[in-house]
Amino acid sequence: MKTFWKGFNASKDSPPVRYKKHMIILYWSPDDAEGVKVRDSFNKLSIRYPTVTVKTVNIKKDPLKPTRHKVLASPTIILLKDGREVERLASKDGVLLLENLFRKAYL
Repeated sequence: MKTFWKGFNASKDSPPVRYKKHMIILYWSPDDAEGVKVRDSFNKLSIRYPTVTVKTVNIKKDPLKPTRHKVLASPTIILLKDGREVERLASKDGVLLLENLFRKAYL
């Protein structure tokens, strides 16, 4: 667990401040050929960047989860930092933009 400095007034009994990791979420559908292609490149990049938390959501199995992030198209990739959306890639974006997204989350 990573912690930040507590400051001068913090005692040893106070709980540490937790550091939230960056997360990348992929919303994809198995019916879409482009979605499967993006999912495969997404999995390869997740192996290359092991410290980035990655989550893939199948829209057919979980139809209510895309409404949380207002996903309208498949595949959609969302970068979250501290639980907030920072960047979003649509289905027409390329693999190079996907790798740049992983680099942003890796920092």
